[in-house]
Amino acid sequence: MRTLVIARTELLRRVRSRSALVTAFLGPLALAVVISLSFGGSSVSFDIGIADADGSAESRAIGSGLSGSRGGVRFERVEPQAAREAVRDGDLDAAIVIPRGYAASQRGLEARALLVLRDRPVAGQVAEGIARGVAGGVERVRLSVATAVAGGLAASDDLVAAAQGSASPFAVEVRRPEGSELSIPAYFGASMSIMFLFFTIGYAARSLLLDRADGTLARMLSTPTSARSVVGGKVLAVAVLGLSGFFTVWLATALLFGADWGPPGAVALLIAATVAAVAGVGLFVSAFARTERRADALTSMVALVFAFLGGNFVSPESMPDLLRDLSLVTPNGWALRAFTELGTGVAGLADVLDAVVVLLAIGAAFGLVGMARLRRTVLQ
Repeated sequence: MRTLVIARTELLRRVRSRSALVTAFLGPLALAVVISLSFGGSSVSFDIGIADADGSAESRAIGSGLSGSRGGVRFERVEPQAAREAVRDGDLDAAIVIPRGYAASQRGLEARALLVLRDRPVAGQVAEGIARGVAGGVERVRLSVATAVAGGLAASDDLVAAAQGSASPFAVEVRRPEGSELSIPAYFGASMSIMFLFFTIGYAARSLLLDRADGTLARMLSTPTSARSVVGGKVLAVAVLGLSGFFTVWLATALLFGADWGPPGAVALLIAATVAAVAGVGLFVSAFARTERRADALTSMVALVFAFLGGNFVSPESMPDLLRDLSLVTPNGWALRAFTELGTGVAGLADVLDAVVVLLAIGAAFGLVGMARLRRTVLQ
């Protein structure tokens, strides 16, 4: 109960502070808007190569179905031997290879699979989704032919053509819900919110240090209020502030830009897990400061380093391999990868649960150490 009273008092104190409102609400929203406008658009596209190593009429039909630019995906014909190098060098975001013997295998019991070359996580998942759509249509043709043959008809090109006409295997529709567009306002809305969370969470430690300096903390501890209640109340207050700011940016980017962050339930859960993770890391860092100025310096340094490593300024899809790997040592990297997958539609709630668990574990591990350190600081 005392924790809630302290949290309420601290929250009112922060709300009255203009700097806290800027850090939690105006700062991340303003930067997200400015960066989104500087890109001159609301989404980015993926370049996916189509490599036909089969050369059959069926594979040519697939290539014709996957051509041009649709739903935020640009398809490009590429030679099979050059596809892997193009993906590796970044000339293509991903590639779908139709292997040799693909069409012939559809007449047998075991059909060959399309090959997806991927180097970037989200683009690779988009390509896999498209390939699954093609494979599903081709499988319908194969089953139609197999059923007709089992009924006594002879396998022939005419039979295959008839099955293709009825199943429409090559009419592939690339739609936004299948995960094709990455909303720039959604990405940088989440990105800037995460970065500013470090500064918002840092208010807890700075408040404790300030209260200790002016004697307020000593008066609080002279009552039946425990150090745990004091620390817990202040942490809870800034967590609510950070959570409110994050949700505000989510709502504002949706209203201003029509940004789609993904399924609301999954986005809300991921936001909560992200706040928990950043709260834990922020408390851990600022708990080792002896003065308010030192706490500000440590928080700023960690926030900027994590922002660089985690991809807050550049989408993970555009980062070099080393930085993409290093991003997963930060809560920023885990959160932004999950937000990107939700926003592009290639993942739902079940697919980002791993990221949620990792973020909660990061928050718990760092938070427990940070709170213990803050309690010792409070008692001194």
